[in-house]
Amino acid sequence: MMFTFGLAFFQLMIMATADCSPKLDNAVVEDLLTMLVKYKGGADFKNTRNWRYIPAFTASLSYTKNINDKEIVKFEKVWTNNGNHYDPNTGIFIASREGLYHVSTTVMSVEGKTVYANIWQNETRTVGLYPGTGYSEATANIVLHLKKGDKLTVRGGDSNHSYLYSSEGHYIMFSAYLIA
Repeated sequence: MMFTFGLAFFQLMIMATADCSPKLDNAVVEDLLTMLVKYKGGADFKNTRNWRYIPAFTASLSYTKNINDKEIVKFEKVWTNNGNHYDPNTGIFIASREGLYHVSTTVMSVEGKTVYANIWQNETRTVGLYPGTGYSEATANIVLHLKKGDKLTVRGGDSNHSYLYSSEGHYIMFSAYLIA
């Protein structure tokens, strides 16, 4: 049954994109997705797809900073903060509910210096970043299972190699959002 519905959905999308204007095409696809959500059922599924209920944030650093080993980086420029679960004063994101979260950070080293950094879940170090020397960037992406109240941070990884480069260009960022 689900295969048949999926095949019909796929055919309708092909027909919609073949003969429609972009505005009409988007409306048709949105209607088809709404039908799919209704068919799939379940109030929880519908609520998680409403962006207002999805914990999410993106923040960046707008200045160069030397950080100590395990020091939390405080990303002060907040671009998105759905639910206000990220605190720029502490650099900590607190999961408002249990689920799978996509977590990402990018760091950049200062000219002639190196930087090590890690994403932390509570007091557990997860993935690390080492971009190399001088205006080199590294990005880490990870999916983590967080429980309600779990904390995410980006911290320095080595006290001898902790020179983060940034400016108003916002080369260093940190983000997370609930995916399931």
